[in-house]
Amino acid sequence: MKKESKNRTGKTFGLVFCVYPEQYKIFDYRINKPICIKKIENGIEEGSMILQELDQITFGKNNLLYFPPNNVGVLLSISRGSLEEAKNIFEYKIDPKKFEYPLNNSKDDHKQFLIEKSKIICDFIEKIQISIVFSYTALETFSNLSIPENYVYKKISDKGVAELYNKKTIERWIPLREKLSIILPEIYQTKKLKSQKCWSYYIKLETYRHNIIHQKSIKRTEFYKNYFKTDIFKICQSGEDIIKFFYQQHSEKNKTNPLWPWLIN
Repeated sequence: MKKESKNRTGKTFGLVFCVYPEQYKIFDYRINKPICIKKIENGIEEGSMILQELDQITFGKNNLLYFPPNNVGVLLSISRGSLEEAKNIFEYKIDPKKFEYPLNNSKDDHKQFLIEKSKIICDFIEKIQISIVFSYTALETFSNLSIPENYVYKKISDKGVAELYNKKTIERWIPLREKLSIILPEIYQTKKLKSQKCWSYYIKLETYRHNIIHQKSIKRTEFYKNYFKTDIFKICQSGEDIIKFFYQQHSEKNKTNPLWPWLIN
């Protein structure tokens, strides 16, 4: 049964998925969490229903209904999927503890040996870069969506002038590092993120992401070598770890938020 309901985005419509929360089964970790609607009379729950939001894509007169995804969940899914593929490539085709690389040890034609290994390296770099970019983008999206419409951030400039930023100006002018380390802990009332292990990995994630997006020389490929260091997988994972940090801190206060993707909890 389709039903209209008011939610965080205003007027929408959805499908009554089930009656009680315990009856709900997650069918895809990328999908938005459902809405639980309860009827309370005189302090007593008289009934409930679990509503899964619907959206539609219009192809002329042909409308395709679907359950919309969680924005952060999709980005994390892409990053996580590419990270798992990169781990598999490294474990089964690159790991120096398992494979030897000197050309003299190759029984095959040296040129063909280099061709095959170069393909493997390119596959690995590709997956790592996808994971890095989407891990960072997931954090950026999560940060912007977390900022309430009426939130104001006060910052003292280098000249000692107090600067006030609303949601739109925060999204546009405040660096992600500052949002994560100062603004979000204030919004979610959490511990300092900088004291967490994942913070040092995030700093590298930020650097690696910028190296990918803002490349200044076509001959500059030295940064690829960072992808073969032992901490690369933790760096790619840091986006999800930071979102998980805010989720865990927030949930300890028995608070919920439709922003959280299923992938985190």
